[in-house]
Amino acid sequence: MTEKVELRLTDAKLPGERVLYGVLAFRVGGVRTTMIGGAAGLAGSAGAATMAVITSRGRAAAPDVPLRLPGRIIIALTDQRLLVFSVGGVIVGKPGKILHSFALDQVAWVGEPELIPGAAQALRVQIGMAGVGVLAFEHPRLQVTEGRNMIKRLVRELPQSPAAWNF
Repeated sequence: MTEKVELRLTDAKLPGERVLYGVLAFRVGGVRTTMIGGAAGLAGSAGAATMAVITSRGRAAAPDVPLRLPGRIIIALTDQRLLVFSVGGVIVGKPGKILHSFALDQVAWVGEPELIPGAAQALRVQIGMAGVGVLAFEHPRLQVTEGRNMIKRLVRELPQSPAAWNF
């Protein structure tokens, strides 16, 4: 997916920007709804405040307002920003329209990813965006490892990133 994000960003890249990750994701509850069907989801973004904060850089707090997302999205990380794309393509998903673009210095906090067990296994992630709200999404079973690696890389890319954290 990283290559597809690279191609999609051809004209929208910032000078010197490198794409590090592109990973399929769903809005919170979307994996369960998609994999099991008919379920309303497990929980909303309102729980963001109760998540363990693994990084907080003293910036303006992110409001507890969840950012609106479609059912399926692609989360991309570059060395300069965090991007959210709609999913284009009928058979094979590819990055569509850029829905959100955040400079890395807008990241107020990153919650510890939560592995949701069961048939609809997912890695739930919540990221506080200063002055904007909470970006909450989950990676499906086949994307859990890649999603976890992307979040670890995001934390490393942040200015004044904490030296030690576990997940």
